[in-house]
Amino acid sequence: MAGGNIICGTFQSADKSGSALEVVLEALPLQAHELVENVKQQLDTAEFVLIEVEQAKSLLPFLQVYQAQLIAEIGHDDWARATQEEESSLEPVAAKWGSGKGWRLYCVRDLVGACENSLVEMEPVCITFS
Repeated sequence: MAGGNIICGTFQSADKSGSALEVVLEALPLQAHELVENVKQQLDTAEFVLIEVEQAKSLLPFLQVYQAQLIAEIGHDDWARATQEEESSLEPVAAKWGSGKGWRLYCVRDLVGACENSLVEMEPVCITFS
């Protein structure tokens, strides 16, 4: 099954963790709108998404807040367990692309890691889809 992968310098995401990227971006607050629109435009027009270091720095606090919100809603921070708990109520492909909170937590966890790595290594975050 195809999906999105998040890479930044020495950071390599878990398999297909970037699949829920668009839904994660849409969940960010209005203050992140310009950054979100830039990334979403790339989703529509490019073979991959590139988040520059300054963009990663700006996105990071919004992603961290959203990650904490998802953990609070789910009741724990185990994305794999969350996907299993949602398995019976969601169609698997739709869940992977963002309808499932577990997949969104999986995505935002690795986006946070990639953005943090971006600030350390001064490398852009790249999300590729296959």
